[in-house]
Amino acid sequence: MDAEIAVLRLLHILPGAVWVGSAVFLAWVVQPALAKTGPPHAPALMANMLKPLMIVLHGSAITTIVFGLFMAFRVPGRQPLFDHLWSTDWGTMIWLGFAFSIVAYGIGNVSGMTNKKMGAIGKSLTGPPTPEQVAEMSKLRDRGVLFAKIASIGVLIAVGCMALARYV
Repeated sequence: MDAEIAVLRLLHILPGAVWVGSAVFLAWVVQPALAKTGPPHAPALMANMLKPLMIVLHGSAITTIVFGLFMAFRVPGRQPLFDHLWSTDWGTMIWLGFAFSIVAYGIGNVSGMTNKKMGAIGKSLTGPPTPEQVAEMSKLRDRGVLFAKIASIGVLIAVGCMALARYV
């Protein structure tokens, strides 16, 4: 393996591990714990945790996707790339993984926007939440959890497709 491909793989795989790990941790650990915590603590915690978490998720996702594209165009023995993407099992797994990662990123953004709305409600609280605020936060929480779980499954499928590409 030449040095360029080794560096591109590291710049693709390491942020990918951060992205997938963060997505899974958020969807399957943090959000369910916050759901059990409930108002008024969960929205306040989400309001303080959301910004750094979104920086990590967006930064690692975009870095993973960008360096994955760079790497796909530089992989030795796979040129021209588009012939290999559409006519080989390797290419099929790569473009499936890419498609799943893009869709998962989009769904994750929907989850993030939903959590941001919940965080805004949490920041606006000056006392105990009203029944209407509790109902709205519960609805937003449930929607955010659902989309986060779907996104985390999507990135896991993307990783699985790309990991198997070499062996199909």
